[in-house]
Amino acid sequence: MSSTARALKRPGFAPIVIVLILAEIVSAFELSMMYVTLPTLMRDFQVDANTVAWVVTAFLLVSASAGVLGGRFGDLYGRRKVMVIALVIAAIGSLISLLGGSLGMIIFGRAIQGVTGAVLGLAFGLAREHLDEKRVPVGISMVGASALIAGGGGALIAGFMIDAFSWHGIFVFAAVVSVMAAVSIQLVIPRDTVLPSREKPDYLGAVLLPIAVSAILLAFSGASKTGFASAQFVALISVGIVAAAVWAWWELRVESPIVNLRMFKNRQIALAMTATVLAAVGPLGGGNVPAQLIMQSPTSSGYGLGFSPTGAGVLISSTLLVGYLFSPLGGKLAFRFGARTVFIVGLALVALVIPIILLTYGSVLMFIIAMVLNSTGISLAYGALPNLLIEVVPETHTSETAGTNTMIRNIGQSAAVAIGAYILASHTDPATTAVAQEGISSAFIFVLIFAALSVVVALMLRRTPAQWVPETAGERDIRRGTNRSPQDTVHAPL
Repeated sequence: MSSTARALKRPGFAPIVIVLILAEIVSAFELSMMYVTLPTLMRDFQVDANTVAWVVTAFLLVSASAGVLGGRFGDLYGRRKVMVIALVIAAIGSLISLLGGSLGMIIFGRAIQGVTGAVLGLAFGLAREHLDEKRVPVGISMVGASALIAGGGGALIAGFMIDAFSWHGIFVFAAVVSVMAAVSIQLVIPRDTVLPSREKPDYLGAVLLPIAVSAILLAFSGASKTGFASAQFVALISVGIVAAAVWAWWELRVESPIVNLRMFKNRQIALAMTATVLAAVGPLGGGNVPAQLIMQSPTSSGYGLGFSPTGAGVLISSTLLVGYLFSPLGGKLAFRFGARTVFIVGLALVALVIPIILLTYGSVLMFIIAMVLNSTGISLAYGALPNLLIEVVPETHTSETAGTNTMIRNIGQSAAVAIGAYILASHTDPATTAVAQEGISSAFIFVLIFAALSVVVALMLRRTPAQWVPETAGERDIRRGTNRSPQDTVHAPL
């Protein structure tokens, strides 16, 4: 078929972006829906908060690794194919949670649903693959910021499903949406043109990565209860670090690594990843819990606004929607002025939110203004970050790089939640469980420090960065001083 005929059959901008947003909404909704469900599960299964929290933790553990593994497999074997498989597996996980009949089966199903962590990186790769070059920044920005829609709508939809159908309704909804997204991808996105790679999969790297990530996430997720000096935290973090070190050593030797760690030699990629970690530990992950406490604490606390849970959900959903409306603008600005500028502006807006909140405790109007700025800043930052990476990464490694960034962000956000909970717990009255204003302020100051650091690192990004050119097998052999045949190439053991 001629290139002209292929161009005529190519779907337009709107259909591609809509189905990719739908797929990413599935991924983000899988996480956001469960926060509202936790009290219901505690009551129905008569378990404590530590036990029921596994429905979130299990998802995060799988999701963090799935982002990298799915992105790499998509680059090698076809992004459309891998995304459809991930969405179908997620639907199966929802059905297991729905029909299992026990909390253990719900947790097992939730772990399976974690494969949707691969969706975002694959979506970025598909957008870059099928959109016109001039419209890629806008499309990427809209897809990247679509998590705001799911985050805002997830709480409202989950609340309605619980009231109407108990917790079972949430998993029915999640399964249906997953199938709809998979079918939409099949109908709209053109077939993969990449030929299946003949490279042997990096099995050892695929096993070591989830072990390292899971141990680190488990350590931080339990630190708010056990403390950072506990034997459990030290043991888990040690296992995670050792596994990560062995994994990194192996990835630098294997012919077709799960993550090409040599990408971090590129200044722009290294700085973008560092800014991601700092922002995740700070404003992207650390500000959620104290913000909820401000909204739902009584006005007598001095900092509380006295909102009901429903009122808080409506406020957050509304401000997130306002923020998302800026995502197309962010993409256009990224194309005109560069993703670096938009990324810095987004991080600066999020950092500005903290002093506004700290200086205006008790003011509903100022808090709403702060939340609007926060959502706008997150929308701009989320939209600019993938564009920032795409500017220096070849198309063949798009999903791998985006998946790596997603994994780093998940780890940072997990650490932020644990550290924030630890700070708040240290300022909690055991008798009333009320958090003192000093605790709220301390948590936000912690967030502000990391927000400022993320802006500083973002300012170090270059306006005209050098491109990352992945090293070929022959170049690696020359660098190592070897002259091996392809049959002698190091591969992960089968």
